[in-house]
Amino acid sequence: MRQIVWLSSLALAAASSLGQAQETAGNRWPITDVAAPTTELALELYVTLSPRVEVGESDDGVRQFIPITGGRFSGAGIRGEVMPGGADWQTRRRDGVVEVNALYSIRTDDGAVIVVDNRGIIVPPPPAAVGGAAAPAAGYVRTSPRFHAPQGKYDWLNKTVFIGTITPATGGGAVIIRAFRVR
Repeated sequence: MRQIVWLSSLALAAASSLGQAQETAGNRWPITDVAAPTTELALELYVTLSPRVEVGESDDGVRQFIPITGGRFSGAGIRGEVMPGGADWQTRRRDGVVEVNALYSIRTDDGAVIVVDNRGIIVPPPPAAVGGAAAPAAGYVRTSPRFHAPQGKYDWLNKTVFIGTITPATGGGAVIIRAFRVR
């Protein structure tokens, strides 16, 4: 009986607090007392690629994939090779945005195999402005890499949110992927 009374009191307090939160939610903007997340570079991957393979028009856009042939990576306390055999599956939507979904594996120098599932979007730069002004050199490219590491030394990758960038490597045939840990 005592437990029921305690739970009822807890439910009433939560309902009262929820009502107050609902009354004030959305009434303050910007919210100055909320700290923004920060990021720090966790991994940099140099990923080599084969030429793009066009799959063709599909129900939601033009599909293509880019085979991953290898590479290398490093970060704080981690380094190794990008394993061949994965691919970056892409869908070019009717609005010009490219949805990316790369699935591949990396192997650390001490033998741990980690699966990388990297999804995101590429928004091409706008066309040149009227009057000859140049468009920005790059559009918007952001991903949300997820890592699936074995338990142990590298399982911090399983417990962290990352934001990624993709930059074409000089000379082509590769990209540089940077994964930033969100704190």
